[in-house]
Amino acid sequence: MDRRFIALTLVLMLMLPGCLGTEEIDDSEGIEEETDTTPLPSIIAVPQTNGCDNLNPIHCMLPFPSDAFLREDNSTVTGLRVNYAANTFPTSGTLSEQGENVQIDSINLMDGMSPTTQIMTAFTTIPDLEGVANQHTIGDSLNDDHATILMNLDTGERVAHWVEIDARADDETATILFIRTLVQLEPNTSYGVGISGLNVTPSVAFQSILDGMETDAPDVEQRRSSITDLIQKFTDNAWLPDGNGGVKAAWQFHTASLDSIVGPMLSMRADALERLGDDGIGCTIESVKTDWMDDSQNDFRLIKGTYTVPHYLEWQNPPSLISTDANGTPQFVENAEVDFTLVIPQILADNNQSGPLVVWGHGFLGDGRGAISSAAIGWMQEYEVAMVGTAISGWSGSDMDTIFMGLGDPQYFEHQSDRLQQMLVNQMALARTFKGVCSDIAELVYDGTNLVNSSDVHYMGYSLGGIYGASITAFSPDIDRAALWVGGSGFSTFIERSTNYARFSDGFALPKAYPERNDRALLIAVCQQMWDATDAETWLQFAESGYGDQIGPFNILSTISVNDAQVPMISSDRSARAAGIPVLNGSMHMPYGIELVDGPVSGSAIVYWDGNYTVMPETNAAPPLADAGKAHNEIGPIQQVNEMVEAFLLTGVINDTCNGSCTFDYDTDQAEDWDN
Repeated sequence: MDRRFIALTLVLMLMLPGCLGTEEIDDSEGIEEETDTTPLPSIIAVPQTNGCDNLNPIHCMLPFPSDAFLREDNSTVTGLRVNYAANTFPTSGTLSEQGENVQIDSINLMDGMSPTTQIMTAFTTIPDLEGVANQHTIGDSLNDDHATILMNLDTGERVAHWVEIDARADDETATILFIRTLVQLEPNTSYGVGISGLNVTPSVAFQSILDGMETDAPDVEQRRSSITDLIQKFTDNAWLPDGNGGVKAAWQFHTASLDSIVGPMLSMRADALERLGDDGIGCTIESVKTDWMDDSQNDFRLIKGTYTVPHYLEWQNPPSLISTDANGTPQFVENAEVDFTLVIPQILADNNQSGPLVVWGHGFLGDGRGAISSAAIGWMQEYEVAMVGTAISGWSGSDMDTIFMGLGDPQYFEHQSDRLQQMLVNQMALARTFKGVCSDIAELVYDGTNLVNSSDVHYMGYSLGGIYGASITAFSPDIDRAALWVGGSGFSTFIERSTNYARFSDGFALPKAYPERNDRALLIAVCQQMWDATDAETWLQFAESGYGDQIGPFNILSTISVNDAQVPMISSDRSARAAGIPVLNGSMHMPYGIELVDGPVSGSAIVYWDGNYTVMPETNAAPPLADAGKAHNEIGPIQQVNEMVEAFLLTGVINDTCNGSCTFDYDTDQAEDWDN
C-alpha cells in the first residue's frame, strides 16, 4: 500500500533577550551584550500516516499486533475496542484501481487482539538470530540474556516463544521477524514485546523515545510514556542484560475477552438449541443406494438427503454474512435445509447388528459427500460403525469462489468466517437430528434391525475435519468424544507452512491482489481475528473443564503423522497445549511443555506416529508439493494406529499400540482387507 507522509509545521519557541530599564550604559566600559547560546530542543521528524502505527515506517501495521489499533471503550469487558481506520489495511491492486479501501466491520467490534495472533515486526536489515530461541530451544526464550521477551504484563511472567525470520521475504530492507507463540495467549490480558541486539537499528521514532527526544508524530507521543514504562518493566524483570546492544523495539497489545470472541457464537448456539429442541426439527431423504462402489465389498447403504437447521446467514449460498443487530449479536433468519450423507457399512448388515453413529468431518475443500461415501468406508467396516456427515462450510468446495475473491478483497474473508460460524450450528444440528427425530427412519432398518445406534454419538475427522473437530465437539452438547486425525489449531499460524496454501499463494501475489510480501503476511494475521470464533484453539481450552454452564468437557485423541506437509506439527503441538492434554509415551515427537504419560489413558492424549517421510522445512517456506499427501494420508489405513483410534472412539480408552515406538511402514502395516 502506498503511504502518504503528512508534513507537520515545526513551531520554534523564540526567546527574547535583553532587559528593560532606563539606565544608560557607558560604552566606554567595554561591556559586551550577552546572548543565550543554548541550542533549541530539536523535534524529530518521523514518517507518519494517519491510521497507521508510526513506530515503524516499514509498514502501516507494524509492529503487529499493537495498542496503536485499540481505543478506549468502557462498554466492553476489556475497556477497549479494536480501532482499524479506513486506510489501515493494505489495499489490493484491484481496490486501488477502484479507489476503495478494505472494510472489515466486524473486527472493530472486538474488544482486543486475537489471543492466537501472530506477533511480528521488521527492521531495515535482516536480524542476526544467532543464539536466539528456535523450535528446538524454546526454553532459552525465558532466559535473562535472551534477545527477545514476551511478557504477560498483568502477572509479570515471561511467555515461552521462539523466533524466526520470514523465509518468504523478498526484500532484505523490510524482512519480517516473527515472535512465535506456542499456544493462544490469555484472553483479556496485556502483553509486552521487547527486542534487543540482533545487529539491527531501531526506527527513528523508537530511537527518539529511547533518547527522550520529541517527535512530530502524535500517535508516537501519545504512547511515549507507556513505551518507556514498558521498557522499565522489562528492566525490573531482569531483562535487557549488559552488552546486548540495547533495546531495538518494544510495544504492547491487549487480547480480546472470551466474551468478545465466543459470546456471539454462544448466543447463536443457545437460540439454535431452543429451536432444535431435544430431538431436532427433521430430515428429508432424497436417495438411497446400495453397493454403489464397483471395487469394494464394504459398502452397503448410502443415504442422501437434507436436514433442517436454524439459519443465521443473510442467505444460504456463499458469499454471505451472518445477520446481526447493532451490537454484533447473531439474529435468526430462517430454517434452512442442509445436505447430509449417511453411510452404513456391509459388516453391520452381515451381522444384522446395530453399530454406533459417528459424525464424520471431511478434508480441506471437501463437500461432506465425497470421502464419507468412499475413503471413509474402510474405517466404518473396521470399526463396525455408521457415519453421517455434512459440509464444513467456510472451507468447503462451495466456498472456493469466496476465498479467491478474498485474495483481492479481504472483506470476503468476513463472509468466509461467518460461514464457518454457521457451520458449527449445522454440525450441532446434525448430531441432534440423527440422535433424535431421524434416529429411527425406515432407511436405517434392514431385516428388522435398525443398523444405526444413535444413543451415543461420537465424532471422527480427518485433516480439516481433524482441525475443526475440536470446535464441533465442544459446540455440540450431544458429542463428548472425538478422534482427530492429522489435525491442529491456530489456522493463521500454520497455513503458509501447509501445501494446501499453494493453490492460493500465486493468486494472492498477483498485481491485482497483493504483490507485496508484507501485505500478505499481515492480512493472514488479521484474518485470525475473524477465524478465532471457530478456531480449534479457542474451543480446545474448554476440553478439560468446559466453559461455565454452556460448554461441557470433552475428550480427544489427536493422531499425528510426523512430517505432515498439509497440517504441520507445530499446529498439532499448539492444539495439545491448548487442550492441556499429554503426549503418549513412545511418540516420535515430544513437544515442548507437554506432559508425557504411559498408556492406557482414560481421557485425552496426542500421539505422534513416524512413517519415515521426508523432513519438512522448519521455516515458513513453501513445503515440497511432491510430498503433500504422503505422511498426511498414508497413516490412515495403518493397523496399529487404527487399533488405538477404534478403542478410543468406542470406549474412551487410549491403549498403547506402539510397542514402545510409534512408528509404521505404509507398505507392510496396512490393515487387512482395507479397501475403499
